[in-house]
Amino acid sequence: MSLRKNLVVAFVLFALGLLTVTLVPFGVVSVHGHLRSFVDAESLDTQHTASAVARTTEPSRSLVEHYEGQADAAWLLDASGSTIAAPTNRQAFPALVTSAPEVESARRGATATRIADTPDGRRLLIASPTFKEGRLSGVLWASISLAPVRRENRETWAQLAAIGAVVMMIAAMVGVFLSRRIARRLEIVAAGAKRFGEGYLEETITVGGSDEITSLAGTLNTMGAEIDRLVHREKDFVAAASHQIRTPLTAIKIRIDELLATTGTHDADETEYLKEMAEEVDRLTMLTTRLLDLSSAEVKHESRPLPAAYAVREAIDRIEPLAHHYGISLDLDVQAEGSEIMASPGAFEEALFNVLDNAVKYSPPGEAVEVSAARADGSFIVRVSDR
Repeated sequence: MSLRKNLVVAFVLFALGLLTVTLVPFGVVSVHGHLRSFVDAESLDTQHTASAVARTTEPSRSLVEHYEGQADAAWLLDASGSTIAAPTNRQAFPALVTSAPEVESARRGATATRIADTPDGRRLLIASPTFKEGRLSGVLWASISLAPVRRENRETWAQLAAIGAVVMMIAAMVGVFLSRRIARRLEIVAAGAKRFGEGYLEETITVGGSDEITSLAGTLNTMGAEIDRLVHREKDFVAAASHQIRTPLTAIKIRIDELLATTGTHDADETEYLKEMAEEVDRLTMLTTRLLDLSSAEVKHESRPLPAAYAVREAIDRIEPLAHHYGISLDLDVQAEGSEIMASPGAFEEALFNVLDNAVKYSPPGEAVEVSAARADGSFIVRVSDR
């Protein structure tokens, strides 16, 4: 599962847990409150009805008129618990009516309630005493349907469920928004780290905000800049060392070749030593050339204005000892004094040196290598001609 989905699921589960610990207890308290209010209201109504029945001369008729056709039912008993008026609905009372606790309490002068199972289902039973001339004359036993309470409870739970559904939808939308924002910022950091791995250390990771993700991006930027600095310093050192080492190696090679050319002055061991020295110098020259090529390929050089004539003469000065060794003369004709070229420092001289090196090595002894430099059509052109 992706990070975005995990964040959305976590946010929705958190909202669900929060709703559970708030709405469910609230619903339970509301249900109990509905029942308590209903019991209190019905008890008061039963007491009023008991008082009205006690004052009438025809209690049975009064009972039928009050309860007939309703979901509620009533049963009028005397002080001993015997029937005065038959119940308006026998199925609304328990099958076993002996020693009903609420009736016993009413016979002692106190109104009592109980919720019990009846043939008509679970109902509220209320027993209220009736008095005549201050003396207990009987008990009004009422059976009240709990349908209004159940209906109110269902409405309450439905409302709470609707509130919960709306809150969950809002939580899901907020979770999607926040997860996209967080995941997008992390994706930016991951993409930047990937670019670091590909070698683009000079690039920076930019994310908004001031949280841990921003701090992470800043740390990666600092790390990338430090690594880039160290890598450039190492490559610059390799390039500079290669440039500096090649010139003395060329001079050493020339001197060794001159010593080898003086035949008859060395014994066999000396000649062998000189040849081994020449081979080692060739290996070092090849190694420095490879290091220079590697450094040039990896380092992104910045071009800057360079004096063209000076760069050409520097390359000539470097190749002159080798030309002298091979008996090659160098003819230089520079017609662009004061001209400038855009090139990386050392790169132009190195390229020209390689061309001159090739011309000198493969020209017959005694010949001349002509080097001309001039500006034409907005370009600086250097020509190397050999025989």
